[in-house]
Amino acid sequence: MKNYFAKYAHWSVLCIIFILVVLYYFFSAGYYGSTENITHFLYSKWAFQMPEFFIYPWARPLYTALSAPFAQLGFKWVQMLNVLLGMATAYYCYRIAKLLNIHPALPVIIFVCFTPMYFIMMPTALTEILFSFVLVFSCYLFLSGHYYASAIVISFLPFARSEGFFILFFYFLALLYVKKYKPIPLLAMGTLFFSLVGWYHYKDFFWVFTQFPYQVHHGLYNIHGELFHFVKYYDEIIGLPLAILFIIGTLQVLKEIFSRDRTLRNSSVILCLLSLFPFLFYLSLHSFLYWQALGASVGLTRVMAGVTPLAVIISLKGLAALFQYLRISKLLRNIISGVFVLLVIYSSFRLYPIPYQQSSEEETIFRASRWVKDSPYVNNLQFFTDLTTPYVLGINPFFNNPPKGKLIYECVWLNIIDEGSVVLWESRFGNNESKIPLDSIFSHPRMKLIKSFYPSNMAIPSGEKSYCCMVFITCSGNPRYDNYAIRDSLNDALVAEHRLKTLLLNSFDQSTDVGNTLLLSKDTVHHGKFSFRMDEKTTFSPGFSQQVKDLQIKQRDSSGQVIEAKGIDVVLYVYLLKPLKPSNSLLVMSVEHNNESYSYISLNLNGQKFKQNEWNRVFLSARLPEFQSPEDVIKIYVWNPDKQVFYMDEMQIFLTK
Repeated sequence: MKNYFAKYAHWSVLCIIFILVVLYYFFSAGYYGSTENITHFLYSKWAFQMPEFFIYPWARPLYTALSAPFAQLGFKWVQMLNVLLGMATAYYCYRIAKLLNIHPALPVIIFVCFTPMYFIMMPTALTEILFSFVLVFSCYLFLSGHYYASAIVISFLPFARSEGFFILFFYFLALLYVKKYKPIPLLAMGTLFFSLVGWYHYKDFFWVFTQFPYQVHHGLYNIHGELFHFVKYYDEIIGLPLAILFIIGTLQVLKEIFSRDRTLRNSSVILCLLSLFPFLFYLSLHSFLYWQALGASVGLTRVMAGVTPLAVIISLKGLAALFQYLRISKLLRNIISGVFVLLVIYSSFRLYPIPYQQSSEEETIFRASRWVKDSPYVNNLQFFTDLTTPYVLGINPFFNNPPKGKLIYECVWLNIIDEGSVVLWESRFGNNESKIPLDSIFSHPRMKLIKSFYPSNMAIPSGEKSYCCMVFITCSGNPRYDNYAIRDSLNDALVAEHRLKTLLLNSFDQSTDVGNTLLLSKDTVHHGKFSFRMDEKTTFSPGFSQQVKDLQIKQRDSSGQVIEAKGIDVVLYVYLLKPLKPSNSLLVMSVEHNNESYSYISLNLNGQKFKQNEWNRVFLSARLPEFQSPEDVIKIYVWNPDKQVFYMDEMQIFLTK
């Protein structure tokens, strides 16, 4: 029985982890990596209808070729492919540990699968897991003495991720070191294969290089990051326990390079060339690209999942070295191994939620896309800025004969979109990749807003940086629609559903509204007789002040159920005679305990894109803090420290669900 367990324990561990990961992604509404998952899925999904996708550089040809059959069954099956590849990667890491006589070898399976970044990346539709599998499988073949097979497999690595071109150099050195020269030309097989396959389509034998998908200097992604950005986030990449073991393992491997034992020395050199150096180079490459803002690098830590199994092999070497120097009993070694295993598992579960939920942006774009799918406009021609929309609608966004939907690439598209088409604009890709600011589509004469969507975990924002989705119908351009007014109307209806109680309606029409009629103005009014003028004489506006105990935070609905208020909405209208100065005028909500503020939320009016000589709607939504005492006081007002001149009217304050 003991021998049986020793022989098959790794299969038992793999099966248990596989079941856990499958359950994890099956019950998860979201996935790590955002919309890029959907983009890869769509290229794989439609590759059989549009074969050029099999050689589309951005989608990674090797990944597309492997995932396309799975994609025909649905998105979950593409996730399953990555899970299977992740399990296979862990298995071959175990086999590598056995070949290198690293003991204990069994923990490496758990280390690979529960490395934080690898754990969260396995149930995705992204390319890093395939990249890691090709790396580890090639390493296993090399160490097994299958040099020809290893060279062929690793030659396809650049078509899982383009960084693979650099990794080929280390295999070239490894083959030179072991004096296996004949397999060296096979390192070019993958590039030669795809060059020939794509030659007909691109009319260019060197398309692999000329069609490289990332510009050296990208016009959009050009922000310089920290040089040690990826090192700084080591905890979410490999976690502290494995990082400690990695350092120990690195020192041990470098020490063994100078060993008098030829076998040990050769083994360590190969381990450096196939594991340690590729990992360090990959880390250095991405650090440099992000630091210098090259190759569209934005510092995504998920890219490191492609090489974390290589780091784990070195970490296992560190664990073995630790036992070697401590000279402890087998029982104690097993206990320490178990502790590290638990710490590694804990490091993943500590960082990432179980199950994994959609981000607020994903939840919003999915909700907006489903609304279109269930609306009378579903059969209209669809235009969108996020590929989540065609995924939800089940249409091919790349097919043009005839098209059912198209991704918008430029603002000028708004001028040529067919009348009656639906445009689903969202603020992430709409502002960036599609180059359509919200103001541009709002002010376009052919666009009429018909629906707006915001993250359900926040109230409707007024700030430009808040995420939102807007659905438009394309019109003839005559008459021209006031989309700002339509948005305000839609938003008012939306937030009204979440309001429990009105705390204040101040129209500034009475002296009691301000305390002094001299501060009221008839110069310009949004509603009623007067507005309130903020100028060099008014640092603080009239507002709202009430103790928590008087707010009646708990309300009963029509069915008698008690509903507790969670937040406060403030609506205010502001009129500018001239632009506000580049300073601060703030709409403030403050909560005070014994005259000391412990919760302070503000909206900078100067940061809003207000129009001159007309009324602008201001909206502030805030979650209620955990109150320290029923005697605490909530205060809401406008603070004008620089004595700027503007008018305000119709201040409304509501308790919200």
